[in-house]
Amino acid sequence: MAYGAILTDAAGVPFYIGDTMPLTLLEKRVLNVPQASGSGAVINLFSNDGAIRFIFANSNGAQGSNLNTCEALELSGGLWSLRCAGPARTVNVYIFGYQFQPVPAWGIQINDAQGRCILTNETKVLRDAQKLGDEGSDTGSGFNADFTLAGEWAVAPAYTGNYTGTVSQGGQVYPVVAQFASSARFNGSTTQITSGYIGNLNTGGGGTGTLTNYRNRLVAVNVQRY
Repeated sequence: MAYGAILTDAAGVPFYIGDTMPLTLLEKRVLNVPQASGSGAVINLFSNDGAIRFIFANSNGAQGSNLNTCEALELSGGLWSLRCAGPARTVNVYIFGYQFQPVPAWGIQINDAQGRCILTNETKVLRDAQKLGDEGSDTGSGFNADFTLAGEWAVAPAYTGNYTGTVSQGGQVYPVVAQFASSARFNGSTTQITSGYIGNLNTGGGGTGTLTNYRNRLVAVNVQRY
């Protein structure tokens, strides 16, 4: 930008620069997710219409380790959906994207060169996003990542690892498969960001299996303002 205004957040990070359109909250959905084990429960969010969207989710699921509570974002059959596993809970889904803004009754209005409103004092801009984890550490990334943040945060749903193996039952050998996915669990004061699993883990029976950690970092955003 050769000249013009740069609007920044409290940390000094620009969230609007001239000739751009900011990422803003399009919609917040509150989902009542039923108890689901095995392959989990699938809840459709929106069609794959080519529009750019960024999804973050959290829940009031119990905090702790070795839980199957998690949410994963999937694309299948032209639909983006959330696959959820674990106990019944409330899941909040925050959908961000690009859109022109409604003109407020009063306040600040910023238009683009074509006179279209792209930012107002009422616009909820995506900010305070953080990357969590260390890709160089197996214990601090992927399904092993475990963070507790003050306040209410949501995480971009992501698969973080998998388990493949077998279990012996009744003299027969059966395949066992599980996928690990991220989870943000808010208890009213802090948010635990970690992973749960979708599928089945080998809990005994003389079977064998292999755990694979994707060692990815998790992206979280402070959602108290949304």
